[in-house]
Amino acid sequence: MHSNKMKSLNYLVLTLVAACVAPSGLQAHISYAGRDIGTDPLSVTVSNQAASSAFGWADATDADWGDSHRGRFFRFTLTTPASIMISVTRGGSASQTGAVGAFLPGFSLYSGLAQGSPEALAHDSSALSVASRPGDKRGSFRALDNWSIGNDPTYVTAGDATSGILIEARLAYFTYIGNAADGTSANYGNAAGINGDGVADGSVTATFNNLAAGDYSFFVGGANYDARLAETGPTYPTYAFTTTVQTVPEPSTWGLLALGGATLGVALRKQLRR
Repeated sequence: MHSNKMKSLNYLVLTLVAACVAPSGLQAHISYAGRDIGTDPLSVTVSNQAASSAFGWADATDADWGDSHRGRFFRFTLTTPASIMISVTRGGSASQTGAVGAFLPGFSLYSGLAQGSPEALAHDSSALSVASRPGDKRGSFRALDNWSIGNDPTYVTAGDATSGILIEARLAYFTYIGNAADGTSANYGNAAGINGDGVADGSVTATFNNLAAGDYSFFVGGANYDARLAETGPTYPTYAFTTTVQTVPEPSTWGLLALGGATLGVALRKQLRR
């Protein structure tokens, strides 16, 4: 069997347990540090990641957009087309400062990355980000649409004051694919296009079919829209959550599996009759 077919028979599983600590200045830029799932991985577990606020995802569904600092970005790469299932559930082994049992997760999937030489410094408050978006926006992040974010114009290697490198300012672009949110409009608001699961139980799952080969990012944050009024900075409550990502076998693969199972059953019956 071709290696790509073999890959389609395996589950691509990632369990990410987010430990909750308040974002520091070093975490202010978009980063996939500790949240890079990798290229066609079969099984990866990442722990001790930060997740902040109960509203980070929902706040970016309205007309004034949102702050990308209020959630966490993850990335993965597909070398062949695949269908991907993403599940997010509150809780985990990490401690948190927010109320236990209160976090309602939401997430959005995009093609595109904000990582690399020019993009590594991308953040909402960079001059390029501010100049590239309409006025009166909370930030650059959009949970239900395409969006972009800019970098700082220079980069200096840590510990080397003479290593300043001028980097051409550019925008990193994210192309929106889809979303899923825990609960109903009672918690995530009335914005059009939100795919709520109807039950605010701290868990949500969505499948994204036939993704092309390429690089992908997804953002996980809180789906409690009104929490933005109660949770104020600079220190925000933090929440633990677990994210699972897995490939979904193609229909043709399910057919092969069913045929193989039926054939095995016939062979076993023949053996028992002897």
